[in-house]
Amino acid sequence: MTSSYSAAIKEAYAVAPSNIVTLDTIELTNPSGGDSLYLVQQRSSVTATLETGVTVEFDAVPFRFSLPAAGENGRQDLTLAIDNIDRRVSDFVNAAKSYSEPIRCIYRPYLSNDLTRPQMDPPLSLKLTSITATVVEVQANATFGDVLNMPFPCELYTRARFPGIGS
Repeated sequence: MTSSYSAAIKEAYAVAPSNIVTLDTIELTNPSGGDSLYLVQQRSSVTATLETGVTVEFDAVPFRFSLPAAGENGRQDLTLAIDNIDRRVSDFVNAAKSYSEPIRCIYRPYLSNDLTRPQMDPPLSLKLTSITATVVEVQANATFGDVLNMPFPCELYTRARFPGIGS
C-alpha cells in the first residue's frame, strides 16, 4: 500500500510558509477494538477530522519519530518515542500486551489551516513491535512487516487441502 501526500502539504513542505504549520499526529489503536489514543506533536490539543469523517481530539503529547525507509531486508520501520509523563501511554501499552494482535500505529499529517482531513491518503498504518516503557518515555518500532520475504502466493497449496494436485 502506498500513501500519497496531498498537493497542499507538498507545497507547505516546499515553501514553508510561516503561517501554516504541519501537525504530525499518531493514533495508537488497541487490537481488541477498544479505545484509541490520539496524539499530536505540539503544545496544545487539536480537534481534527479523520479520513473516515469522524472528528476526534488529538491530545498534545511530545513524541519523536522518523518515517520508514526501505531496508535491505524488506522491512520498513518507523522509530517512535512518546513522552510518558502522565503514564497514559505506558498504561495503554501494558493493557494491550494481553492481546495476541499488536498495537496499530497510524500516522496522519495535518496542516494547521485545514483540519478537515489528513494530508496523506491513505494514512500510514503500522504495527508496533519491540515496545519498551520507562518512567520517562515509551519507545517502539512500528513496521509494515517483511514484505519482500513473504511467500507468493500467500496461500499454500498442499495435497491435503487440494487433492487434485498431482504427485
